[in-house]
Amino acid sequence: MRTRLSRPLDRAAGAGLAAFLFIVFVDLGTKAYADLTTHDGFVVFNHTRSGDLPQRVGMSLLAVLVMYGIALGAQRLRIGRLWGGWIGVGLLTGGVLSNGVSYLIWNGGVPDFIRPGGDFIWNVADFAIGVGLTGGILAIAATATIAFARERLAARTA
Repeated sequence: MRTRLSRPLDRAAGAGLAAFLFIVFVDLGTKAYADLTTHDGFVVFNHTRSGDLPQRVGMSLLAVLVMYGIALGAQRLRIGRLWGGWIGVGLLTGGVLSNGVSYLIWNGGVPDFIRPGGDFIWNVADFAIGVGLTGGILAIAATATIAFARERLAARTA
């Protein structure tokens, strides 16, 4: 049985799940494609471990729980659905977990093959982590600001 509080979270959280699945599929697919089809030196394997998979799962679950709490608070304050926040947490957790799983798939480490400039070499998951974290926070802040402005405007006209 659904409660009144859970309904507004369904679609936005579903969008976050879709973003998560999309990033995992695209990241692992592009890593496999780059590893199998490119010449030596194009793919650089990152051996630096930034946490084992159980830690990554724990951090990802924490991020989802925090987003859920923020979404419940936004609903109680009548701010609305936090689509950007849910999509951001989906991108963030998809990137974090995809890089963690990459250690299990590739013995050499996480394949990096995108050169955005300078000495940096990334993969799709790295971009998803950055966009998810930054975009999610900015989306939540923008939604809260718009809701606050709308409430103030309604108070002035009343």
